[in-house]
Amino acid sequence: MKFHKTSVMSRSVLPVCLFLIFSVTMNISAQAGEKTAAPAPDPTTQRLFRNMGVINIPHIAPPVDFQLKDIDGNTVRLSDFKDKIVFLNFWTTWCPECRYEMPLMQKLYAHFKDRDFAMVAINLNEPAGIVKKYLRVNKLTFITLLDSINELGGPFGIRGIPTTFIIDRDGGIIGRAVGSRRWDSEKSIALFEHLINSVEKNTKTREHEQKKDISYNFIKPDIGTGNSRAGAIYSA
Repeated sequence: MKFHKTSVMSRSVLPVCLFLIFSVTMNISAQAGEKTAAPAPDPTTQRLFRNMGVINIPHIAPPVDFQLKDIDGNTVRLSDFKDKIVFLNFWTTWCPECRYEMPLMQKLYAHFKDRDFAMVAINLNEPAGIVKKYLRVNKLTFITLLDSINELGGPFGIRGIPTTFIIDRDGGIIGRAVGSRRWDSEKSIALFEHLINSVEKNTKTREHEQKKDISYNFIKPDIGTGNSRAGAIYSA
């Protein structure tokens, strides 16, 4: 009889325990989902990427914040270009498709160089002298870095050249293209115009909010009993 009584009690308690476990698990899962949820994809960006044959990537961090020398010996980090749209290209002087797209990249660079845009070309595994001569002869003026021992090819998963990554203002990779593209085309201009406009819009919004904060903190309205009509001089 004792065994029977214990079995009955176990059967009555078990559903309650299972319900509590299920409730706790669902709550933890919901909280984790809130922390890791990715931003909703931008349909316009996706369409413009498709038009250029660029794979849209859902904002992943670069594998490394690399540090390389440019052709003048200056140290450059990827993080130096935060708050800009970055066109990051891996190439060599002997690659036929690289040779094809380099002049087109120069045209894209010339179009956006005075905006929130940076073009960074990383030469893989070639001597500095060869790279400098190639840039000079072809009149290429965008930033070129030297990865003379090919230390970045592995981390970035380079399987063919040229390979281009597009990085957003927060430093996340949002696009990848393997092989050459018509970077000077109307479709390319439309893509980068859209990406850069979003950066500049966000920058202006931040500046606007900062000005309002300064106005609020340092130029407060007169709330005394006098006749002063003084108020914040900044108007939103």
